[in-house]
Amino acid sequence: MKRLLFLPVYMLVGSTILMGMSSCGDGAKKKAIRKEDSVQMGVSAIKDTAIAEKFPPLPINYDQTKVLKNLYVIDRAGVVLRQGADENAPALGKYPFGTKLDVIGEEGEWIAVMDRIQRDYKGANGEANDVTQWEKVYVAKSKLGKQDKITISPKDLNIIVSQTVNGKESYYEKGHPLDKYLFVELIDEQTFLAARNTVENYLIKDTLSYTKNGKILELPLANGKKLTFTDKDIDNELESSYSYMGHYDFLNAFAIAGNYWESADVRLFDRQDGHLIVECGDYPFFSADKKYLMTLHADPYESTGDLQVFHVKQGKVIPMISVSFKEWMPTWKEELMFWGKDGYIYTAANHVNGYWGEEGSLSERSQFIRIKLLKP
Repeated sequence: MKRLLFLPVYMLVGSTILMGMSSCGDGAKKKAIRKEDSVQMGVSAIKDTAIAEKFPPLPINYDQTKVLKNLYVIDRAGVVLRQGADENAPALGKYPFGTKLDVIGEEGEWIAVMDRIQRDYKGANGEANDVTQWEKVYVAKSKLGKQDKITISPKDLNIIVSQTVNGKESYYEKGHPLDKYLFVELIDEQTFLAARNTVENYLIKDTLSYTKNGKILELPLANGKKLTFTDKDIDNELESSYSYMGHYDFLNAFAIAGNYWESADVRLFDRQDGHLIVECGDYPFFSADKKYLMTLHADPYESTGDLQVFHVKQGKVIPMISVSFKEWMPTWKEELMFWGKDGYIYTAANHVNGYWGEEGSLSERSQFIRIKLLKP
């Protein structure tokens, strides 16, 4: 992990003095100003050198260092990592909220953790160099806690990293608040469960009607032809496997789940002639009035929550908006995600840094979110 690094100022003392000595040849006023600046920089360098000598880097042997436990950054402002167990020790960077840390010791109000630190320096001839090594660094104990403290806050809900509206894509590397199209809010579990009791699933799961013959899945079409899917059981990017999920009477569509090398989807095909109606990033949920379709997907590679919303009109499914939420990911449990009879989208969710449990498995804890489509 690359961090913002402390550059020991004593390595720059030579160049600082050189700048002061090479400023001759200018007018008296300029010379005086530059000399004064050089003295100030020199004092600063000596002061920083003293601090660096008091708190030297602490390299460790990775293989011989025991991790005692894991703690997480629970302060939403993050926590500074320092070169020593002291507020005056050089700051090396900052761990953001939710960062998982490997604890290797404890000294009073400070926690020692292990991390890879890159240090930049100048060689004897002024050339730029760097070295990366495992080191012991320190963070304030009061800023750390257990994973159950990593939760979604109201401010996290509408921060997105990308959106597509009417075919126009926008990307926000540092995050951007979504202030139209959707209203997102946290709700309690009781409200969530009450809404779930009103849900109607329009998928007719007649999965035994059409079974695979080996690696081949065939579905009969109304025009007398067949819709055929063939699995490819190979260990590369061409791998694919298909399964029949059921059909939707009101849309006259088959639902087919596809699993691939590093992705998956659900596609709806017309039962009359087999044309593709829509490709969804995950399980499709229809609104109570059957005018809208949505999918919610947790992307484990990008650590985002991806929402797609489509308009259903006269047998056609038209994309409306897709967004990727930056701070939270929806549940992996299909039964904890639905489109309520009240017109809201509901899902259980976790903060992206609390999505995985302590042992690397998916977390069983969750919060509850409600999303409303806003009128254009």
